[in-house]
Amino acid sequence: MSSLLMSLREIQPSQLYISEVKLKKVETYLDKIDPRSFEPLPIKRIGDTTFFTDGHTRALALAERGVEEVPVYWDQDDLDWLQYLICLAWCDEAGIRDITGLRNRVVDHSTYRRLWHRRCDVMQKAVEEGNYEGVYTKETEDAGEKSKIAESILRSLPAWFGIEEALQCYVSGVAETDFFTVHVGERPVGFVSMLEHNEFTSEVYCMGIFEEVHGRGLGTKLLETAEGKLREDGK
Repeated sequence: MSSLLMSLREIQPSQLYISEVKLKKVETYLDKIDPRSFEPLPIKRIGDTTFFTDGHTRALALAERGVEEVPVYWDQDDLDWLQYLICLAWCDEAGIRDITGLRNRVVDHSTYRRLWHRRCDVMQKAVEEGNYEGVYTKETEDAGEKSKIAESILRSLPAWFGIEEALQCYVSGVAETDFFTVHVGERPVGFVSMLEHNEFTSEVYCMGIFEEVHGRGLGTKLLETAEGKLREDGK
């Protein structure tokens, strides 16, 4: 397992609370070792966001000791990344952008289980049933925003959009099309761009969804939204 150093400020948490009991255990352990020798923490990057997949308690304990950079490694486990994106959306709503945002969210262990574990259990069951909390589609009209979203998503899909010239063509081209996005919270995770031919017909110009959430029905949601709008326009 190869590791690298990364600033704690550059990594977003994916949980809302820290157990006081677990934090005290980590702090006791840190008293016995050199914090710089701490085992690497697992992270994942989806789009423009790098986040912890585990190790939040260790990260906070290190931050409280003035550590600014920590060893990390890229998590290669096959996890449910849609669930993590939902957790990130919760953190966005709470204003938690880095590990210091959890300083005031250290709670006793029973409260931690009630506020965090139970919320995750409910969410996981809903996701298993196909009820994706905080997932919605919308039409985006700003040309610059269209290109920005398209570039972020297409660059994450090199197996499909690995030719730079073609990618740049799509990024500039979507600005003049009908553009629909699917979001998890504030975060766009996919788009479809519809090119109008005439007053009667349009076709898909370009479409992309983060690979980590392929097969979750998000593309279907996008196409249903686009088709509904086209029907309204008499296509």
